Amino acid sequence: MTTLEYFRALALGLRQRKLSEDQVADLLRELQSHLQETGARPEDAFGSPKEYAERFPKGSTVSRGSKVGYLAAAVLMVLIGAKVFTGQVLGISLGFPGTLIYLGATALLTFSLVAWSNVLQRRLPERIAEDLSRQDT
Repeated sequence: MTTLEYFRALALGLRQRKLSEDQVADLLRELQSHLQETGARPEDAFGSPKEYAERFPKGSTVSRGSKVGYLAAAVLMVLIGAKVFTGQVLGISLGFPGTLIYLGATALLTFSLVAWSNVLQRRLPERIAEDLSRQDT
């Protein structure tokens, strides 16, 4: 695992523990500095990213990735609810092809939001991403 991959996995673990973006960035910066001074590999110095993240007390911050995940859940519920409401309450039918298109579009939108949420959760804070990218190239 490269340092960049390690830091992305660690950022995910820290966000899952609800640490703020500033806390995540500060911690990654400290670790980066330690690794530069010692020349050690992240796994050797700190253990697995998941285990290292679990050493920190839980915070109360909701990350951007989590917010997008919550949005995905809300969109899915609203779109399925709208389909049920129009079909069962209003008696409007889209027919079989229309229903397939509607459900396909709903699934595609939900998948896109969940994928975006995952990218945001694993993304490194911008302040240190460039430094790490240069080191791993």
